[in-house]
Amino acid sequence: MCAAPAFAASSATPLQHEAQRLVAMLPGEVGVSMLHLQSGRAVHVNGERAFPLASVMKVPVAVHILTLVDEGKLRLDQNVVIGPNDIYPEMGGPMQIHLTPGSSISVRDLLHMMITVSDNNATDMLVKLGGGTDAVTQRMRQLGINDVRIDRYIWELLANYQGNPASQANPISPEDYGVLDRFVRAPDVRRRDTDAWNRDPRDSGTTTAMAQLLASVWKGQVLSDNSTAVLKAIMGQTRTGAGRLRGVLPPDTPVAHKTGTVGDVINDVGVITLPDGKGEVIVAVLMESTADTAQRERVIANLARAAHDYFLFVE
Repeated sequence: MCAAPAFAASSATPLQHEAQRLVAMLPGEVGVSMLHLQSGRAVHVNGERAFPLASVMKVPVAVHILTLVDEGKLRLDQNVVIGPNDIYPEMGGPMQIHLTPGSSISVRDLLHMMITVSDNNATDMLVKLGGGTDAVTQRMRQLGINDVRIDRYIWELLANYQGNPASQANPISPEDYGVLDRFVRAPDVRRRDTDAWNRDPRDSGTTTAMAQLLASVWKGQVLSDNSTAVLKAIMGQTRTGAGRLRGVLPPDTPVAHKTGTVGDVINDVGVITLPDGKGEVIVAVLMESTADTAQRERVIANLARAAHDYFLFVE
């Protein structure tokens, strides 16, 4: 396995100042990494601080699954039978609408649903198929990505967010999860549970590490050519987070990305393709902020536009 590529931070550039200005607009903490893939020029704000990844964790899961495909341990056209406890009806996504226990779905379709519409049930099926959460974290270590950790299935992570101590050793059933999800908590209880979830070191990562992972993938250092193309294509079809990295970019700018959203956490990480052969820019934004959703998404969008314009017009 190849180690993740190193990249040096640019010192006191206009982009650095603009990133710091935008981050300061939000209450809470925001981490940002911006990397021009071809030159290696980078800007970081709180780049070494760990944040909850939320659904951004699906990128490491996808890399792990595609590595298993490259190793011949899985096939993209391999069908997976849905078990009786594989669908949590309240977790969202097309799986809960179109599929039932006993039906089957291909690994390729699970990957597509996990990334493009952030299907949580598809994610958990892939994690289980790939050997569990520890296997995903171990894959990151093999790739030299030391500041990303995957600890919980999505059903577990979301149950914990809602104050339930469910774990792999003490799971919650799909039916009980549905009851939990529909339960309305008092505002002070919800705030207490959210603060505890934010402080939990599990399922966290840094923007620097996520940028390194994407750089390794985009440079073809992690996956086969075919698997690299598959992941790029799927991430390029992401339907969530239209107001985040894609929010204020010029129309038709190619963006391959993955969002994440839970409570105070609104994240987006991805790769923006610049026009005129100017290369590609990785932008990773992770945060914990109590600002309203529109304000948080606007900051992410403006960070992406700042990186786009700087590496297109200045560098």
